[in-house]
Amino acid sequence: MFNFFALVHNENIKIHARVRTWIMLGILLLIAVLMPVLFHFISEDMGVWSSMNTMLQFWFLPTVFSVAVAADTVAGEFSRGTIKLLLIRPWSRIKILLSKYVAIVLFMLTLYAIMIFVSLGVSSILFENQSGSNDILGQLAGSLSDFFWMSLLYRLIDTLMYVTMAFMFAAIFRSNSLSVALTIVLLFMGSLITLLIDPSKYEIGRYLLFANLNLGQYLGSETGTYGVTTLGFSLAVLAVYYMVFLALTFWVFRKRDVA
Repeated sequence: MFNFFALVHNENIKIHARVRTWIMLGILLLIAVLMPVLFHFISEDMGVWSSMNTMLQFWFLPTVFSVAVAADTVAGEFSRGTIKLLLIRPWSRIKILLSKYVAIVLFMLTLYAIMIFVSLGVSSILFENQSGSNDILGQLAGSLSDFFWMSLLYRLIDTLMYVTMAFMFAAIFRSNSLSVALTIVLLFMGSLITLLIDPSKYEIGRYLLFANLNLGQYLGSETGTYGVTTLGFSLAVLAVYYMVFLALTFWVFRKRDVA
C-alpha cells in the first residue's frame, strides 16, 4: 500500500512540475476572485449563494483543465518515451495506471476546491449572506445554499465522467491532442447528440451517456428534462459507463506492447 501511495505522489509531482499546470491554477484563481467582484458591481440584489450558483456556470474550466491533464498523463508518457522507465519498475501495469488515475482525480478536486472556496471567500466579503429562499433556484432545493451544494456534487460527477473518458482515449490512442479533442468535442456536442436522439421519443436515447449527464436536471423535476428518466436511473447508467471506461482503459493498457 505504501508503494502505491508513493506512485500517486510521484504522479502528483509530475503534474505540478509543469508550468502549464500552474497557469491553469492561476487562471482558475483569477476567475474565482474577479467574477464575484464583477457580480457585485452589476447586481445589487445578489447574495452569497446567488453568486456561488452563478460561479458554477464556469464548471467547464476545471473540466477542460482536468481533461487536458488526464490525456497527457498517459499519452504523454508514450510520446516522450518515459513509459518504458515506469514499466521496468517492479510494479504491475494496473498499479501504475491506477496511480495515474488517482492523481488525476485529486487534481480535479484541487481545481474545484480553488474555484469554490476562493470565490466563496470573496463572495462572503462582498455580499450579504442571504438564504435566497424566495429565489426561483432556492425554491427548487429549499434554499440557494442547498441548491449550490447539490449542483456542485452533480457537476463533480459530470467532470469525473469526462476525465475518465479522456483517460480512456489516451490509453487507447496514445495521442494527447486526439484524446483532448475527442473529449472536448463530446463535451460540447453531447446536448446536440441527445437532441437528435431524443429520449422522450426513442427508447435507446434513455441509455445515452449525454442524456444522463448534467444531473442538475433533477433539481427541478423528478423525471428530468426529458420526462422519462429519474436520478436513480441516470446514476445507474453513468455507473455502467464509468465501469466500462475504466475496464477498457486497464485492459488496453495491460495488453498493449511498448516498442
